Amino acid sequence: MKRISFNLRFVNEAGNDLIPGKIHTIRQNYDYWEKFEGRELALFTWEGKPYRSKQKVFCVKKIYHVQKLFFTNQWGLLLHISVEEMREQIARETFAKNDGFNNFDEALEWFHDYPTGEMGILHFTDFRY
Repeated sequence: MKRISFNLRFVNEAGNDLIPGKIHTIRQNYDYWEKFEGRELALFTWEGKPYRSKQKVFCVKKIYHVQKLFFTNQWGLLLHISVEEMREQIARETFAKNDGFNNFDEALEWFHDYPTGEMGILHFTDFRY
């Protein structure tokens, strides 16, 4: 089973699931993640320093769907987000909350250094944009 790391800020207080409301995660390399659609992932955090400590699996999630996402990022500012096959216009705040952030500004800060280009939204429910 493929493992995928998560920052502790996205793990619930009990340490056994994602925080409430986080129904997807965004990862670089859409083409890589697309082949995991329909499969389960082991979600983990690092017990200490990343890549130098043990991995602690806290739950297993199924990837229901992987959607293409495009970031336009210049000068460290996330200028535009677009989702391929978006069925309806969605508010930026809703998008941010579905990824586990309190608001869109918090999401912008998190994705500050992400490169411009194609990403993947790994959906843990049957929800799609």
